[in-house]
Amino acid sequence: MRRAAIALPFLALSLCGCATVFRSGKEKVRVESDPTGAELRKGDRVVGQTPTEIEVDRDSVSAVVVTKQGYAEHRGIVKKSLNPGWMTVDIGTCVFPILLCIPLLVDAISGAWYDVNPKYKAFLKPATDVPPTASGDPATAGSGGAATASTTAPAATPAPGAGMSDSEKKATARAAYIEGVQLQEKGNCPAALPKFEIAQKFYEAPTHLLHMAQCQAVTGKLVEAAESYESLSRMNLGPQSPDVFRQAQEEAKKELPKLKERVPTLKVNLTPAPNGLTNLVVKLNNTTMPNELLGIARPVNPGSYKVTASAKDYKEATKDLEVREGKAEVVDLALKK
Repeated sequence: MRRAAIALPFLALSLCGCATVFRSGKEKVRVESDPTGAELRKGDRVVGQTPTEIEVDRDSVSAVVVTKQGYAEHRGIVKKSLNPGWMTVDIGTCVFPILLCIPLLVDAISGAWYDVNPKYKAFLKPATDVPPTASGDPATAGSGGAATASTTAPAATPAPGAGMSDSEKKATARAAYIEGVQLQEKGNCPAALPKFEIAQKFYEAPTHLLHMAQCQAVTGKLVEAAESYESLSRMNLGPQSPDVFRQAQEEAKKELPKLKERVPTLKVNLTPAPNGLTNLVVKLNNTTMPNELLGIARPVNPGSYKVTASAKDYKEATKDLEVREGKAEVVDLALKK
């Protein structure tokens, strides 16, 4: 009876496996990324944003996908290594009788022999791929081409497509871009411009920005077009950037000087001197302009303007004018009591 009691634990151990008894078949792994705040997927399931922890199985391959807007998709496998200690124990017990070989089989099948690296770090590279057209080639149209990359300063509001995968954002940008190109080729820039803006919001690209600038110029948004061209011209593309990125930038540099010649300026002069007035309010088309801009010839879009000025103890002064392309307009307003 005493022998049976002593043998029972060893029998249970033999049926379970040595390593399996002392260690779990799952392990927690901390996943980090550089930069942080990337979307983490384990298989097809979204886990969260880096840094975070995931639970992996010792007995299977654990694939992770890390994505972040503006960066290339990262795919990897959590590193696992064979623990020689547990394997040696199991093999050493598998001599005689045959029952003692069961731990070796159990541990081999369960993956208990393997150690899991407790930390996984993904280093994300800036995106350099180009949204392809339906044919699979880089989208090209007009004088610019098409592609993907960076542009203006980041917005304070949440990024468009929050919750979407990087692939979904690319697909959305590609679809909007293709529609925009088709409309632009038909001469319908008013309808094409919003398409390019959507494409740029979901996936930033030099060629999206080029087509935006071209349509802004056609629709009379010359100030916005100049800024788009300037941003693209100054963009640091890097040595690994695709040719279509460089072509878009070169096109922008060629088109910018002609565009600048079209941008008019408007200077508002006021008497008496602004620094001697109380509660001074100057409006341009019913939009209040900073008083610091008085006396400065600043770029504006061509069109009809109404300039008004008011101050305490003075009557309101108003003047209407038409600002034409390439012209330097000056408005002199005199406040009277």
